[in-house]
Amino acid sequence: MTLYVFNPEHDYAQANNDPHFLAPASAIRFADECASFLRFLTEEEGVLFRPYHKEPFENLQTGSSISLPDSITRIRPWGWNPALCRQLRLAGIDDLLLPTPDQLERLRTLAHRKTSSEAMQFLHEQLSFGALLPPPALQITSTEEAKAFVSNYGNVIFKSPYSGNGRGHLYAHGNCSPTLQRQIGGVIRRQGAIMAELMHTVVCDFAMEFRCSKGNVSFCGYSLFNTRGYGYAGNCLCSDETIERKLCEWIPLEQLHETREALTRFLQYKIAPEYDGYLGVDMFIYQKEGYQLNPMVEINLRMTMGMAAHILRERHIHPDSEGEFRLEYRPQEGALKAFVMEAEEQHPPQEYDNRWYSGFHALTPVDDTTQYAFFVLLQPIHHP
Repeated sequence: MTLYVFNPEHDYAQANNDPHFLAPASAIRFADECASFLRFLTEEEGVLFRPYHKEPFENLQTGSSISLPDSITRIRPWGWNPALCRQLRLAGIDDLLLPTPDQLERLRTLAHRKTSSEAMQFLHEQLSFGALLPPPALQITSTEEAKAFVSNYGNVIFKSPYSGNGRGHLYAHGNCSPTLQRQIGGVIRRQGAIMAELMHTVVCDFAMEFRCSKGNVSFCGYSLFNTRGYGYAGNCLCSDETIERKLCEWIPLEQLHETREALTRFLQYKIAPEYDGYLGVDMFIYQKEGYQLNPMVEINLRMTMGMAAHILRERHIHPDSEGEFRLEYRPQEGALKAFVMEAEEQHPPQEYDNRWYSGFHALTPVDDTTQYAFFVLLQPIHHP
């Protein structure tokens, strides 16, 4: 039997790298309120571990509280880090089911943004259009280097080596101000370096999703996602073919396929020998003498919302339907419940052939105190 963990605070915990790390209260609340959506991502019997909950173990499918079963044979978290391993040990999980400290450190090394920079260099060398790609991100270890980078390139993004979902970004618009220098210096003190890359005018964010298993890597599909305030907002629920048609409004299909093949080769030799699970490679299309592809924004060495959306579509959504998978946040008491009730009234959920066909489908429970929820909003595809 598999034990599942929704720990979206993973990026924070991995950056901190302390087994006693305590996530921000908002991240803990998000994890606790939305953990049950994992039941839609698996068809097998399983157990849900909710580390911040009074009764941490649940039957994944029914949501009923249970004791820790003796039959747990593997663990599937959102992402592995020392804090999660400590939480699992305290809950009674056998060390044999957990990665060793050496394995955790190797995964953390691979999750550093310098791996993404190495991947971009690989793509420069492997792709027929490599000369058109942005330069790989530069690892910087001093504020003087950061000032020189801004002086040379103008509009620049600085990224913490360990961060994700748009977090840990600092922006320079032609000037490295004293405040920005202090912020950069803080990241360097905490994480040893900061990554610097050029800023672009983005027209479309997307990702390629992969899975590593038993030393091999396979392409799973695309993710077309939306951001809000530099954070995740939701994913489009549509076929890979539809996403390719959308992306080909700006770039040739051949570039996508060549990129996918080259990335598979890189992940095969660099990631697959050390990692078992899903990962996502964020990309974007940007404006420059027309439109260009940036095929390597970052590698997310963990489960991703894009992969979750892909699985939802494959397992639950009717092939003649499209829509969006979204995270909703309403901090006021009762506001999220009112939103869900209104959405269900305006867009009543409908199924066809035991698949979600149209309307609003709540994926996580909501009451008067809930602030975070996942949902799906669908409509049938109207063919001409």
